[in-house]
Amino acid sequence: MTDAEVLAVQRIAVTPAQRLIIALAAVHAARATAIRRLTLDDPTCPTAGSPSRDTPNGSANYLIRPCWPGLPSVASPGRGPNRHILINANTALGTGPVSAEYLKRHLLHQGVYLERIRGDRVLHEALTVGADPPHLAPVFNLSHTTASRYAAIAQNLLDDQIEQTTESE
Repeated sequence: MTDAEVLAVQRIAVTPAQRLIIALAAVHAARATAIRRLTLDDPTCPTAGSPSRDTPNGSANYLIRPCWPGLPSVASPGRGPNRHILINANTALGTGPVSAEYLKRHLLHQGVYLERIRGDRVLHEALTVGADPPHLAPVFNLSHTTASRYAAIAQNLLDDQIEQTTESE
């Protein structure tokens, strides 16, 4: 993502729910479905990779679940029957997750694309670890083909950077 795109996302994401959704996509490369289904009972964040897998920076993939009083769209432990992190007026008294439309209404319709944020996170990891598909596949729950594509893109970017450095010397 460009710096302008990152700034635009920061300007758009003003509610706690929006910020949480974006953080899960940007830090954990979480898919929209995983974000919608994340519950207070999950011992780990069910995003990229298996629940027991470490995040790329080596820290455990745990989501700290503090009590968030007064936030209508983010669940607070012990408040109502719905154990999902994200709730709304339609789901608060039930047990199901928010709909895909909920994420669209809060982000996509405002120009925030979670898959773009997620892809940027995976590419950043690929650049950091040196374009290593065997690392990317399990960490982000990617197919080997998709991991190889991210690694190839990262390798091209790294090669371009080396060429530019060589040419400027």
